[in-house]
Amino acid sequence: MSIRLLEPAQTELDEAIAWYAGQAPGLGDAFLIETLKALQLINRFPQAWHPLTPQIRRCRLRRFP
Repeated sequence: MSIRLLEPAQTELDEAIAWYAGQAPGLGDAFLIETLKALQLINRFPQAWHPLTPQIRRCRLRRFP
């Protein structure tokens, strides 16, 4: 399985990284690293997350809302 972000999701991720980067030095990088770790876990264990609907599951980041 491979994960790809749709363009709107990539835009939202880029905006979130920029916002966190503006809050404190290194925070944007920390957000990106945690997001990439979550995507790796999702890729390894796609059924492990809380289902919201039959087609959608939620994986929350530990440090970032």
